[in-house]
Amino acid sequence: MKPSPVPLSVGSRLALALYTAVLALFQPLLALYLLRRAVAQPAYRQAWAQRFLAQVPAREAHDSAPVIWVHAVSVGEAHAISPVVMHWAKVYPEHRWFISCTTPTGRETCQALYGQLPGVSLFYMPYDLPWLVCRALKRIRPTALWLVETELWPNLLLKATGRGVHTALLNARVSPTTGKRLKQLGVVSRPVIQSLSTVVCQTAADAQVFEEMGRPVDGVCGNLKFDVALRPEVAALGRRWKEESGAAPVLLLASSREDEEPLFLEALLRTQFFKRMPQASVWIVPRHPQRTDAVFQWMQDYAPRLGVATPVRRSQWGSGDEPGRSSGSILGGKAAEARLGQPRLILGDSMGEMPAYYTLADLALLGGSWLPLGGQNLIEACAYGCPIWVGPHTFNFEKAAQDALSAGAARRFESLQAACEAFLDKSTNLEAARKSAFAYARQHRGATLTTVNALIARMKAPQ
Repeated sequence: MKPSPVPLSVGSRLALALYTAVLALFQPLLALYLLRRAVAQPAYRQAWAQRFLAQVPAREAHDSAPVIWVHAVSVGEAHAISPVVMHWAKVYPEHRWFISCTTPTGRETCQALYGQLPGVSLFYMPYDLPWLVCRALKRIRPTALWLVETELWPNLLLKATGRGVHTALLNARVSPTTGKRLKQLGVVSRPVIQSLSTVVCQTAADAQVFEEMGRPVDGVCGNLKFDVALRPEVAALGRRWKEESGAAPVLLLASSREDEEPLFLEALLRTQFFKRMPQASVWIVPRHPQRTDAVFQWMQDYAPRLGVATPVRRSQWGSGDEPGRSSGSILGGKAAEARLGQPRLILGDSMGEMPAYYTLADLALLGGSWLPLGGQNLIEACAYGCPIWVGPHTFNFEKAAQDALSAGAARRFESLQAACEAFLDKSTNLEAARKSAFAYARQHRGATLTTVNALIARMKAPQ
């Protein structure tokens, strides 16, 4: 089904022109921002021609195969859309894939997930300026453009629709803040949303926002992240760590965000955590890898006050401990003691090993939920059977959090100190919570088929 361009009112055209002008003026500031990020993460210096000049991979002139352009901003979106991409690639192997992202970690994740697809092209998304998105569309010549979760780029979507490209927003979710902003900026957001060829939402509440903007959705499927393929070889690494640690208790702060780590370390100090549970290990895994040095410094500062040995980094264990490779002892045995001392405070600074961390942990405290940041995705933890405790702020994943709480896979606490105290008191049956986490993850699978059926119904798929 070929989409039709949405007519724009005078007000919409003026607002879109203002948006474009402001974004164009901000290009030098965006360059400075990338340079600043590159201090901690040098990969931000790469591929500026893709971001600022739309020098993205080009489709061969003689190539007539259908092309799907998928934009997955970063790690979470890349994983979320993977079940649909893999299913579609299996059913329609003649399709070509162009997959864009915004962050270096997203680029690494896309390479790991999609690098084996025949003829796949990976690149950074150009900024949403009309001349850039037009150049990208001309080079790629996509049949369809799939965006993930909350990615509504006005110029990209309107230009793509104007060229007859089927545009889809998949696994769509709308936080209360985003929903309010969409309505406030309705002069631009309304025609952009109405231009979408396919919209598949996570929840009925998300769907209601789109319906209020004049675009009834094509399906409500739940969260695609429940369908993400498990990685048993990485989970096995976590099980080995657990065995080598002598089954000592492991508490994990997972996907922590800015300023949550010192709050957590202070909570450990106030509860006398290591004095009351001397065999326990505490792992901290920051959400953003560029923050690992700052987090490790906090851990070093707190270690003497907590009465533990110098913290260690997972990345310092070397390639011999990579998933799928045999290695010696990691957390237990004389070899490990000689190399790492008696680690009790550990920084998880490796890429792609969250399944190992969740399999190792007896309990995960969900980052982003202890300060008003909206929380992080808890689905992956439950899929690996790790119980989750959340703070008061889960508005970015409210439906998933509420469902997990109802299923007994999660508990909510008002503070990190209260959560640490409850862990020390052993008042929760963590084995029962682990089984509940597994069951919760299994019960909510199936979003992929709903999404694929909605796409097939709305776009002209090959027979």
